[in-house]
Amino acid sequence: MFNRRTTFLTALLETALAFVSSLGALLLPLTLLWMLENTANLDWSVALRTSADIWLLGHGVPLVISAATISGVKFTTFAITILPTGLTALILFSAYRLGRKLAATSSLWPGWAASTVVYFPMSFLVVSLAHSKAAYPVEWLGTFLPSIVFVGVVVLTSLFAKPATLVLSHQFVEANERVIVRERLNRLFDSLSWVIRVVAVPALRAGTGVVASLIGVSALSISLLLAFNWISAIRLYEGMQLSVFGVILVTLAQLALMPNFIAMGAAWFTGAGFSIGAGSLVSPFGTQLGPIPSVPLFAALPVGQSPLALAAIAVPLVAAFAATVAIKKYADELRFEFATAFNAALALGISIAVVAAVEMAMLTWITAGAVGPGRLQTFGANPLLTAAAVFIETAIAATAGAFLSARPEQPDAELWLRQTR
Repeated sequence: MFNRRTTFLTALLETALAFVSSLGALLLPLTLLWMLENTANLDWSVALRTSADIWLLGHGVPLVISAATISGVKFTTFAITILPTGLTALILFSAYRLGRKLAATSSLWPGWAASTVVYFPMSFLVVSLAHSKAAYPVEWLGTFLPSIVFVGVVVLTSLFAKPATLVLSHQFVEANERVIVRERLNRLFDSLSWVIRVVAVPALRAGTGVVASLIGVSALSISLLLAFNWISAIRLYEGMQLSVFGVILVTLAQLALMPNFIAMGAAWFTGAGFSIGAGSLVSPFGTQLGPIPSVPLFAALPVGQSPLALAAIAVPLVAAFAATVAIKKYADELRFEFATAFNAALALGISIAVVAAVEMAMLTWITAGAVGPGRLQTFGANPLLTAAAVFIETAIAATAGAFLSARPEQPDAELWLRQTR
């Protein structure tokens, strides 16, 4: 069992390692590119600043690009706000892993303090390194937001996650912070209306299952489309006229954005679709695209309209129905509390739809943003439109499925009538 000093030092080392790993994963390939394909006009500081810019983007810090003219194309100052969620996932995984280790300690606050002590000054240092006339981060966000993101995940994981270290039950002393938070949340949950209490757990499970199904189907579909259109992808690579190492870097950049594309694919299956530039729309009802960057991953874009594409709308309906039926064992209390099948099905169906809509809105909001000047300031799915589509589709299918999983078996109303006769 760790004491407070050991907890502090362990968290200090783990946080420093997470910072070095995330920034180093960016700096290493850019340094190799600078070494192998260097020109007399560039020094190594360009690779360092670029790594710092991307690292800050991975924490949600916007990057401002100053007005300039490149290859004869003039553009005004704009901001890149897209979150490279592949990189973000690696950063958050490091924080999650540290949080699980802290969850096995008898005191959490030393670990929280150690993470803050390391990450805050490192964020300030990266902001200083990233600043240049051509591109610079929003400094106040770059100073505070990375620490908030990393330490926030560490805190939440240490409070709620299962401890990573397996210890004997008689040796494990749970941290007071975990006990206090759990007790307060339990009291808050018990004070809620009985309707919310009985539908919360099954709705959260089923609603999350709907979103997870959309993400899974989207990932599989993108993989298949890339496999079927690999010739188009290769032609796009050839059109970029990159060196071998440049191809590797472009591929890594696309992998960093792959979760963004998967989220966009999930929005496509809802019918809401997504945009690649202002005025464009890619949805099962049709595709309208203007000039877009020659990114090899765009070879997987569905083009045109077909009856098969329209059938994609069935995916969220099937997912909602199946997820609702699958959570029957978690709806025992719900079946007991409601007096009629209609009330139980409507309450559960609407609750699942709310959970799925909120989660999809958050997913599309996180993965959308600006990727370039002009019309490229709009990239990704519309959170409100996607949430509305998910709510309607899930409410219909989940309510139908709830007649199977939430039908009352012995409701309170029947017990009350028996007792009063």
